[in-house]
Amino acid sequence: MGTNPQHETGRWLRHGAPRGHDEAEIADGFPEPEGTSRLYTIREMARDFQVSIRTLRFYEDRGLLHPRREGTSRRYGDRDRLHLKMILKGKSLGFTLSEIHGILTGRGDDSSKMDLEMGLLPEQITTQIDYLERQRGQIDEAITTLRKAYRRLLESPHRDAGPADRSDQ
Repeated sequence: MGTNPQHETGRWLRHGAPRGHDEAEIADGFPEPEGTSRLYTIREMARDFQVSIRTLRFYEDRGLLHPRREGTSRRYGDRDRLHLKMILKGKSLGFTLSEIHGILTGRGDDSSKMDLEMGLLPEQITTQIDYLERQRGQIDEAITTLRKAYRRLLESPHRDAGPADRSDQ
C-alpha cells in the first residue's frame, strides 16, 4: 500500500473515552478542560485520557505538551489538557504529530479555538480528506484481495491439510 510521504511511520497508540467522568464532561471522547487552574499529575492525565505515561512524556519531548515542573514531578494545566485532547483528535483524523504540532503552534494562545478542526486551514482539510480517501481505497482493495484468497482456500481440495500436513506431498 502506498503512503502519504507527509505521514510518519510508527506505532499509533490507542485511546478511548476516559473513565470516571460524567457525560457532560466528555466531548469527542475526551475530558473537557476545566475552567479552574487545577494542576494534574501525569498519572491523572494518563488515566483521564487513557494514554500511557510514556506517551505523555513522548509528547512533551516532541514539544506538544509543556507541563510545569515541581522537582521531578510534572504538573499539567488546563492548556495541556486542551492540547492533549487536540493531539488525540488530530491523530484520530490521521494527522501526524508534526502536522499536529504545526496546527497547535498556529493557534497561538487563541483559546476561542477549542477544537482542533477550528485551527485547520481549508487546504489542510482537503489534503487530509484526499489522503484518507486514498487510504480507504487501498484498504478496500486489500480486503477484497484477502477475501478472494480466503474463498479460494476454502474451496481448495486440500483445505483441511495444514502446512505441516502438506510437507510430504
